[in-house]
Amino acid sequence: MTYIRETCGCCDCEKHCGALDIVFVIDSSESVGLMNFTLEKNFVINTINRMGSMASDPASPTGTRVGVVQFSHEGTFEAIRLDDPTITSISAFKMAVKNLQWIAGGTFTPSALRFAYDNLIKGSKRSRAKISVVVVTDGRFDPRDDDNQLRYLCNDPDVTVNAIGVGDMFDKRHDSETLVSIACNNKSRITEMKQYTDLVAEDFIEKMETVLCPDPVIKCPDLPCKTELDVAPCVGRPVDLVILLDGSERLGMENFNQVRNFVESVTHKLAMAKGKNDRNWARLALIQFGKEEENQVAFPLTHDRDAIASGLASLTYLDSSSAVGPAIIYTINNLVGKGSTRKTRRGAEVSFVFVTDGVTNGTILDEAVSAMHREQIVSTVIATGSDVDQEVLTKLAMDNQEAIFKVQKFSDVLQTRMFNRFIRWVC
Repeated sequence: MTYIRETCGCCDCEKHCGALDIVFVIDSSESVGLMNFTLEKNFVINTINRMGSMASDPASPTGTRVGVVQFSHEGTFEAIRLDDPTITSISAFKMAVKNLQWIAGGTFTPSALRFAYDNLIKGSKRSRAKISVVVVTDGRFDPRDDDNQLRYLCNDPDVTVNAIGVGDMFDKRHDSETLVSIACNNKSRITEMKQYTDLVAEDFIEKMETVLCPDPVIKCPDLPCKTELDVAPCVGRPVDLVILLDGSERLGMENFNQVRNFVESVTHKLAMAKGKNDRNWARLALIQFGKEEENQVAFPLTHDRDAIASGLASLTYLDSSSAVGPAIIYTINNLVGKGSTRKTRRGAEVSFVFVTDGVTNGTILDEAVSAMHREQIVSTVIATGSDVDQEVLTKLAMDNQEAIFKVQKFSDVLQTRMFNRFIRWVC
């Protein structure tokens, strides 16, 4: 697609997959965990990013439509319908997916598969549309559920089922026998993974792109680029965003000053929480780190734009070396908190945004990333310059290449297109 964009000019070319209906069925049970559930949502979004344009009219006989079912125990299933009249663009679909909240209950997988067919597919089938269902689960389910319904989707020959089995947050292996039933005994349609971060790995997203849209048609526009409709970010859901700024000498004073402008822009773009007790919307924190045990908190998690502005004004550039591992541990212990001292809000998505080129002291980095996993923290990386440590960036992004934003200088992040892309990503 990069080559096609460069060949066709400034505008993005569009990928067309024909008449295609895709339904994702994702596990939202307690054993999955909030962070892994967020990774499931990112997997859905990253995959659909590769599918090209969506049908502008859900009732149209052509074009791509996408639906999602998240499931937990009986009676808790939630859906984004294929024929939802409000979802006519990828942006609208992404917002709907990000607004899904972790249910954290039991696991009624067989019933969820029946729910997906009866409520999303059966009544809205299009005569010439290819129907693909992607099921993400650890494979186990409540024994009170009817296991005969594991093959419910197999009763329709027009439906192709892909089953993805992932070890859950307790590192237990998925039930392969269950996956075989879900995939209609077609083992080539089964993917087994050890951890949820594998869902968002670049090679797997590329594989799913090929599986779901094997013969795309690429069309490049002749008209000037269209600007996407703006959407209110982080609306109606709690997001606690912590920026970890690498204050090493490699950052440079110019980039340091641009980070201040960036944070101010973020506070004005996001829908911030209305008060200390508001359980929705966004809050922000910023910590600058240098060498080990050199951590400078500009401001803790807050909704108060005045407090943020004051913290930014008093923040001084460390111009030091870099030790991101200890900084992560410090941030978790002091800005996020644990147990009774937890400073994040109940049910909030806790997101770390790293501003670093990855050139850092590797002390306890693996331990720190594991701590992020345990605390169910999602991450994004903004990397400046061409001299970066890709291995470290990948670790910080938890193997999700889509979560790494690379720019030559930090002011590039403030360019409208890049900035809006970042906001849509974290929200």
